[in-house]
Amino acid sequence: MKSIETTLREMENKDIAFTRLLYIDNDGVIRGQAAVGDQIEGVFKTGHSYALAMPFFGVLDTIGPETNFGCAGEVSAVPDLNTFRILPYVPNTASVICDFLSKDTHQDTGLCPRTMLKKLLSKIDYQVNVAFENEFYLLKRDEQGRLVPFDNSLCFTTSGMNQGHQVISDIIKALQAQQLTVEKYLAEYGPGQHEIAVKYSDALRACDNQVIFRETVRGVSQNYGLVGSFMPKIFSDKAGSGAHIHFSFWSEGKNVFYDPKDENQLSLTARYFIGGIIKHLPALCAFTAPTVTSYKRLVPHNWASAYGCYGFANREAALRVIPGSRGKEEKSFNIEFKPVDGTCNPYLALTAILAAGMDGIEKEIDPGKAIDFDPANLSDQERQDLGIFRFPTNLGEAVIALQEDQFFREVLGDVMYDEYIKLKRFTWMEYNKQITPWELEKYAESF
Repeated sequence: MKSIETTLREMENKDIAFTRLLYIDNDGVIRGQAAVGDQIEGVFKTGHSYALAMPFFGVLDTIGPETNFGCAGEVSAVPDLNTFRILPYVPNTASVICDFLSKDTHQDTGLCPRTMLKKLLSKIDYQVNVAFENEFYLLKRDEQGRLVPFDNSLCFTTSGMNQGHQVISDIIKALQAQQLTVEKYLAEYGPGQHEIAVKYSDALRACDNQVIFRETVRGVSQNYGLVGSFMPKIFSDKAGSGAHIHFSFWSEGKNVFYDPKDENQLSLTARYFIGGIIKHLPALCAFTAPTVTSYKRLVPHNWASAYGCYGFANREAALRVIPGSRGKEEKSFNIEFKPVDGTCNPYLALTAILAAGMDGIEKEIDPGKAIDFDPANLSDQERQDLGIFRFPTNLGEAVIALQEDQFFREVLGDVMYDEYIKLKRFTWMEYNKQITPWELEKYAESF
């Protein structure tokens, strides 16, 4: 753990006046407050108090009517100094990620996904390496104030790279300054859409990096008068944005998922890991595709995945087994989980995915046959014969699937499990009350 003294010296040397105490609520929104000046030393030692209900605030910026949390009770946001970073895109400012712990004793409250992930990782006998692969849009406002793509470039084109170069360059420099290793950049399929790939790290740090990544993209974009958006589907006729998660398990310097003797290099442990995820996939979607818009991305023929299945280098499968690169087969062999986007709480999503995968390993759940084709091209009967299923098509269905899969009650505990369902059910109910512009256009003057 980085010491308070070391952190304070770094702050003094960099003339830091504001330190943002960040947390990510259970709806995936990054929130926090800033400690100013000399107050930060006390916060580093004792944490900062929040209302007990704050983790359950969502994107609607309120707590739902069903929640058990309200005006009473407090929790302490305790900084993890290993996550302390100087922010390159805001002057004289740093940030640190916090755990929600009990106010008096700083013990686990059962309300903090980051703490839940740490507890789960302590029970896994492997080194868990993880990388998030983020897609996002750069948006600007037109003369009517509408958000539109920053450019109209084509997929993978140098034109897209050229037009986005300055802002993307500053995003990458800012990520590197915050200790993230950037491996790859490309102009993605949608106009104004980009992808930046960050090197894998241990599971907890990968989630911390995801918070830093999202904050950096949005912060740098704002400096250019742009909106950097991870919304999974912004334009109905353009590509959606995902945040694919890549996994590998390691033990004694060996990739547990890799088996050079297998025809496809896939170990038995990896097969069981996949089997557990597929078994729990309908409920998992409530954590990994947590917004109403997430399901407008997860449709057939979109290379985003829409069916519960796995395949080797198959971009339509929910789980894509990625063969190792020539000369470094074991090091680069990994499994990609596709039905996930940048609106998720990464700690909550990763806890759920890893728990499902470990359930598969412990129970030796066979994932069935890998597929090397688009499952949407099969008939319903053909998919049924192969054990391939369509996963939830909207948030409401995902919430029902989560209610029916009591495995996650064991993983999260009663309070988090019940409150998360209430939060998502409230969001779904509020969404269904809305009258959309499409409805007004089609119906208002026609009837």
